[in-house]
Amino acid sequence: MAKADLEIPFSGIHGRLQSDSEIYYAKRLGETVVSHYPRHKDPKKITAHQHDLNNNFHQAVTRAGIEITDPQRRSYWLEQFNNQPKTQKQYKTLRGFVIAQLTKNK
Repeated sequence: MAKADLEIPFSGIHGRLQSDSEIYYAKRLGETVVSHYPRHKDPKKITAHQHDLNNNFHQAVTRAGIEITDPQRRSYWLEQFNNQPKTQKQYKTLRGFVIAQLTKNK
């Protein structure tokens, strides 16, 4: 990304000037920068491994919702949540903790 000092009419520009333009203008930390237009991957082109990871995560989120609503399972997860080791990766919400534990077990 290159910094650009644009004249008054263009000083507040953000985005592309033309729909087929490769140049993209953005504000970063109060300065206008110029770069190539960001290209995003086609969501249809995912690998089988990525598809499996997405499915496993979806199942973990669904199962976590069920486990948190059940009073007995919730008490089990609350105990696990409160006894999590004091490391850098400490979960702040019970739901996030349960999802992480369920995805680890797969």
